[in-house]
Amino acid sequence: MKEVYDQANKCYFVSKHNLRLTEEQFGLRLKRSQVIFNPVKISRPIPFPAMESVVRICCIARLFILDKGQDILLRILSKPLWKSMPIHITFVGRGEDEDALREMAELLDVENITFLGFKTNVSAVWESHHALILPSRSEGLPLTIVEAMRAGRPVITTAVGGNAELLTEGETGFIGGADELSFEAAMLRAWEARDRWEEMGKKAALYVDKMIPEKPERDFVNDLMSIK
Repeated sequence: MKEVYDQANKCYFVSKHNLRLTEEQFGLRLKRSQVIFNPVKISRPIPFPAMESVVRICCIARLFILDKGQDILLRILSKPLWKSMPIHITFVGRGEDEDALREMAELLDVENITFLGFKTNVSAVWESHHALILPSRSEGLPLTIVEAMRAGRPVITTAVGGNAELLTEGETGFIGGADELSFEAAMLRAWEARDRWEEMGKKAALYVDKMIPEKPERDFVNDLMSIK
């Protein structure tokens, strides 16, 4: 496999982290490599909903604990502090651990959550939610982070994979570790700064517009066609 990478005309990765990790695993600098982005369904910021009685945060990810870490979030939400807060988490997505997560939430008496299932119209989700939360244990660079930023929402996530590559702590998001203690600290920082979320979302949208090509799939095809 090392020889395949070394002799390839071009190697593509979805994050700087994945590129660096591959180089380190094979002990090889991949000089003919490039980080590419997936197409983003959301084309412009979505109006920020009013923060009235409840702050609504969505967790958009496959329901798969090993990678996506939704169990970390449920444990945090089961604590008296979070049960007393006017906060609601919406889990968007399907996956093999959906039943287990529902049962875990019932066991821990976590009531301020909803399992919404898979949604093709992610823009409609953002019309009623204020931020993205993603407690991942393993990632590349999630499209959901790019979409949330493009929608004009701050992101609360873990420093795994490429999650933090587009985010600035306290400016466009809040970054913790993939463990209960560290991630809860990030959630608390986010909660204390919730009055700034709308402004943070505006900064996130401007930043991602500068970083992500308008048509990344077109640029990818053009680059492929140029390989000789």
